[in-house]
Amino acid sequence: MAHPVAITIIIIVILIAVLVITGYISDPIIDIPSLAILGFLTYRVINVVIKTRGRNLYSYEGKIGKALEDMKVGKEGYVLVEGEYWQAIALEDIKKGEDIVVVKREGLKLIVKKRASRVETDRV
Repeated sequence: MAHPVAITIIIIVILIAVLVITGYISDPIIDIPSLAILGFLTYRVINVVIKTRGRNLYSYEGKIGKALEDMKVGKEGYVLVEGEYWQAIALEDIKKGEDIVVVKREGLKLIVKKRASRVETDRV
């Protein structure tokens, strides 16, 4: 696929050609900054689309977060995962501030458990 900058330049060239042919380019003091802003926005949109292609943005299994409150087994509480607040159900007792791991997502709730300590993870 073409680089996002190349796609943006092509779109701007086509836009300028259309504006020249139709006679809408009349004041360069207004048109040039407008095209620069349009080009930047087009570049950012294309760049985001290319970077996020092929990623499942809705899969939370295995992601790590933090508990925002104490949660008992089977009870609900709130967690923070990738900057988003989620209502979660704990599979084990979790204290406020502990790292958690998402086991699965059920509707708008996450099923979470404590994250194994790094020492335990390194041994495995």
